Amino acid sequence: MKKILCPVDFSKTSNKAVEYAAQIAQHTRSSLTLLHVLHLPMIDTTESALMASQVLDEQRRVSSDKLQSLSHHLQSMLAESGGGAVDVDTKVQEAFLADAVERLVHEEGYNFIVMGTTGGGNTLEEILIGSNTESVISQVKCPVLAIPGKAQFPDIHRIVYASDYQPEDLKALRNVVDLAMVFQAEVEVVHVTHKAGADGGRHAQEFIQMLRSEFQGLDIRFQEVEHPEKDKGLKDYLSRTNSNMLAILKKRRSFFKNLFGMSLAEKMTYQTKLPLLVLHADAD
Repeated sequence: MKKILCPVDFSKTSNKAVEYAAQIAQHTRSSLTLLHVLHLPMIDTTESALMASQVLDEQRRVSSDKLQSLSHHLQSMLAESGGGAVDVDTKVQEAFLADAVERLVHEEGYNFIVMGTTGGGNTLEEILIGSNTESVISQVKCPVLAIPGKAQFPDIHRIVYASDYQPEDLKALRNVVDLAMVFQAEVEVVHVTHKAGADGGRHAQEFIQMLRSEFQGLDIRFQEVEHPEKDKGLKDYLSRTNSNMLAILKKRRSFFKNLFGMSLAEKMTYQTKLPLLVLHADAD
């Protein structure tokens, strides 16, 4: 982990994610970039274009000042924690959020995104933040750590990875293990099934053996959970086991999923109250 990108909209939820990102950057010795996006206004006349330009200039100035203040706050917070300093820089761009993040990932090599999410809610702020986070997760093929507004600071001792016993899980788990090693956390691979034992035959044993061979010497545990609904089964398990983070693999959605409902990753983005690490099956 070298370059962390953290989108910022100056809401309480966003500011919580910024502080979380700074502590992860400190632990992983990564750089941190705070990104704020401005939306281009609709323009229909020359006069409107002039006014829009003036408004954007003022918004850019105000946003830059806020980002600098936030950066100073982070450095003070990290200094008080007794850890090392973090290289923090700021960016203000005019774009849609997901487009800006995607471009920065491709052009400047950011390889980890941390951003706030609400974990559900009905207020305008909660709806907008939730949709922004989901749009980034859907569009940007880069690990995204979604931080709910009420998440605790990184005292990570157990990371749960939700598995379907698929080959793609192996690549995803490498990212999970790397993060777990930084925080000296346990990794638990959890499979939710409609009926205990139904998926736990030879296929499951082969998968577990493959992981143990790949991650020799690491304490990776395996658990099968019986529940008719995957998202609710995961939530119940997380609450029972005092876990600190959920990691999940977002797979390419099928035509029928697009028609009939959200993927598990999308459901958990809105529902979980823990930090949610979303990895991509089709990432580079």
